[in-house]
Amino acid sequence: MRSVFARLASAQRETRWHGMVTYTSALVTGASSGIGQSLARRLAEQGADVVVVARRGDRLKSLAEELRSHYQVSIEVLTADLTVPEELAAVTERLTDPDRPIDLLVNNAGAGSRPPRPLADQPLEYELGKVDLNVLAPLRLTHAALSIMIPRRHGGILNVSSIAGFLPQPQGATYAATKAFLTSMTETLYCEARKSGVHATVLCPGFVRRGEGGAHGGMRSIRLPEFVWLDRDEVAREAIAAVRSGEPVCIPGRHYRAAVKLSKILPRSVSYRVFERLWGR
Repeated sequence: MRSVFARLASAQRETRWHGMVTYTSALVTGASSGIGQSLARRLAEQGADVVVVARRGDRLKSLAEELRSHYQVSIEVLTADLTVPEELAAVTERLTDPDRPIDLLVNNAGAGSRPPRPLADQPLEYELGKVDLNVLAPLRLTHAALSIMIPRRHGGILNVSSIAGFLPQPQGATYAATKAFLTSMTETLYCEARKSGVHATVLCPGFVRRGEGGAHGGMRSIRLPEFVWLDRDEVAREAIAAVRSGEPVCIPGRHYRAAVKLSKILPRSVSYRVFERLWGR
């Protein structure tokens, strides 16, 4: 028994480099496009074997071929819709496979606030689907990951949220609420698990160029100044650096960090008026 714990401790020491933890294997949901694709690419570039998960199997296969040829790492394709219980269970089973351990779980899959409408005008089933994908799926996968990472005293969880979790978002009520849940859960998990050698980080980006469907990833109807948009590859770089260094919250972009800080200082009545005017458009 002592030899087992000695090997675990040795393995944990070997994964630290200049005060940062490295991960040799990762599972990334929502990896077929956007930030998830950039996260998978960045992890492969750093030498990690990656399990890529998404609904669109054709895109995953194309991504897997690219990453294998560029980085000579193992890329496993797992096609799954995380709102379907049986398919979510298959991802959970892969995540907890003791013979193929996962060091880093990236919960990136999620449904956005498009189309923007007041909650009363949204179909209920559409909103419940957001809760399934943005809350229940990452909750189940995070719980499963902890069950294997804490006994090993090594692992990381990166949950992709949004600055919408800190702010009121008229015409995106359910989306903002799900991101607030994910942010709060991850910050609490950071407190609970870090003494067990498990790092939990929540990524909270603003508007991100997602790289498909137009320059702004299908968000061309939103007319905002150019400086507002973040580059998805840079967001991925900052996110992975944050979870490796054990930071609980990663908000890319100084203007977004300033906006979140300002929202905490301003009276809530002022915040309501500001964001009602901004999002109400």
